[in-house]
Amino acid sequence: MEHSQDNPLPEGQFYHHQLIGLQVKTTGGDYIGDIVDILDGKSNDNYIVKGATGEILIPAIEDVVQSINLDSGIVTIEPIEGLLELNKKKPPK
Repeated sequence: MEHSQDNPLPEGQFYHHQLIGLQVKTTGGDYIGDIVDILDGKSNDNYIVKGATGEILIPAIEDVVQSINLDSGIVTIEPIEGLLELNKKKPPK
């Protein structure tokens, strides 16, 4: 029996297993981390990206995700204001 994962998706759509492990970089070339999991949401998915600052949730929306290149293993994002700063470790008080 053929699994749904084996069926081709429309251009620009990907199965979760294709995205897990891809590197996430900004349009400026900064490495953010690797996609370790994906949260399904009602309006959009969120990529869980693990990097040097811990885990960051990246919304899988057109304004943020600029490109997904399976051949190079890179997801390029344009972070919206405050997105990456939300997860920076705060110094203890």
